[in-house]
Amino acid sequence: MSHDVELLNTREQMIVDLLLQGCDNEDIARQLNMKLRTVKAYFKRLFTRFGITDGVKRVKLATLLYRRQLEAEAA
Repeated sequence: MSHDVELLNTREQMIVDLLLQGCDNEDIARQLNMKLRTVKAYFKRLFTRFGITDGVKRVKLATLLYRRQLEAEAA
């Protein structure tokens, strides 16, 4: 799965790919050999970047990025 490079750096892409596969923070940390707090920090930055401030943030982020990916593939 690929994402718009302008939106995400390589590590962010990896994290979002795992998010879209249904992985939780612990799964992501384990698969990418990162500390759990590092994964949470990445998500916090992504939420801020995309203006996601409330609700089910992980779902909103995944939905937003998935839709953007579909739009880019359709173009």
